[in-house]
Amino acid sequence: MKKAIVTCSLLLTFAAAGGQAVVTLWQCYDSAAAATPLARERDIYAEISALRDKNLSSGYLPGVDINGSYAYYSDIPDVEAIYGSLPIPPGTAPSIPHQFYKATLDISQVIWDGGVTRNARAVEEVIEELNMKQNEAAIYRLHDQVNSYYFPMLLAMSQAEVTTVLLSELDARIKEASSGVKNGVIAQVTVDVLNAEKIKAEQMLLEIRHRHDALRKALGQITGMTFAEDDSFLLPEPAITGEETIDNPDIRLFDVRIRQLDASKDLLKSQRMPRAFGFAQAGYGLPPGNNFFSEVPDPYYSVGVGIKWTIFDWNKSSNERKSLTLQQQLLDINKSATEESLQRVLTVKMAEIEALREAAERDEELIMIRQKIAAVSASQLQNGTITASDYLTELNGEKQAVISAAMRKINISRAEVEYINITGINK
Repeated sequence: MKKAIVTCSLLLTFAAAGGQAVVTLWQCYDSAAAATPLARERDIYAEISALRDKNLSSGYLPGVDINGSYAYYSDIPDVEAIYGSLPIPPGTAPSIPHQFYKATLDISQVIWDGGVTRNARAVEEVIEELNMKQNEAAIYRLHDQVNSYYFPMLLAMSQAEVTTVLLSELDARIKEASSGVKNGVIAQVTVDVLNAEKIKAEQMLLEIRHRHDALRKALGQITGMTFAEDDSFLLPEPAITGEETIDNPDIRLFDVRIRQLDASKDLLKSQRMPRAFGFAQAGYGLPPGNNFFSEVPDPYYSVGVGIKWTIFDWNKSSNERKSLTLQQQLLDINKSATEESLQRVLTVKMAEIEALREAAERDEELIMIRQKIAAVSASQLQNGTITASDYLTELNGEKQAVISAAMRKINISRAEVEYINITGINK
């Protein structure tokens, strides 16, 4: 089984030479991020934000409206009665018409809005950033799905290599045992036991290959990549110290939400500021403008400026700002609780990594011992001093030691990758 150890070592550590493609876990992460339907959210969020910003910017542009109205009043002031005894010839005093109608073009222009538009655009910028960060966090969680296919596939590859070498070993033993049967030194049952074990190994190899193919297909589906059968998948070896700080996308979301509330408080403050505006009106009607005594329709216009300032709003704005401050405090609490929870997870994960590393230090020693035992058993089987079952026990012990070593190495890598995914540090 020595060949199996070398093969697995090469499989887990290096890419094969030649025309094979080399695939890394990080490439799978990047490809999954590009292939997922979630990636299209970023363009949509950017477009939505751009449209909202245009709407907010239009607050600085003049407003233009066309209005019209018609009214008939049964009672109107009697001008002659108002003039009373003034020496005005009868019928010469102007009269107010019973009907009023007008069509106007009204223009309004914000002169100063207290910073409402500026702060509203600042809020929208933070909202866009928040949407992008939420999308980033959702895509980041795909790492766990990629891991669930990538590492089991590596293990299946290792198991297939070991099982293939086992079959070669069994073929050699069967050939030797068959020769011993012909020479009358070994019973036929020995060959039968070895053949039965070979069938089991072939069945196992078939299952492993089906599992490997399914995992590779699933990995291709989530990443959008196409893999050839001879592609080499590298085992990640991230460098971690156990002192890394937590800064993953979920944690960064808390900071963006806090800044969103800060921007909202600035917007509330600006909404309490005075606003200045200008207006103009051009129209045609009866009476024209404020000339109520005109008896004929005529064009008219008016211009002016205005100011609006809500002095007292029954503490509505103040209460809303206090509410936003309380929400920020809740976010700070939740952020701290989340960081503490993740730190405990990292503590357990680091202990798992250290335990696996310490156990892996003796894997080579165990495999060498198992190799010696299996070699002695093979010689004893050839000499007919032990049964095939005894030999297979030792051979399977060697195979299991090799597989356990490969599995432990893969588990170390996976635990380290999971560790850095929790922290959010660069790979």
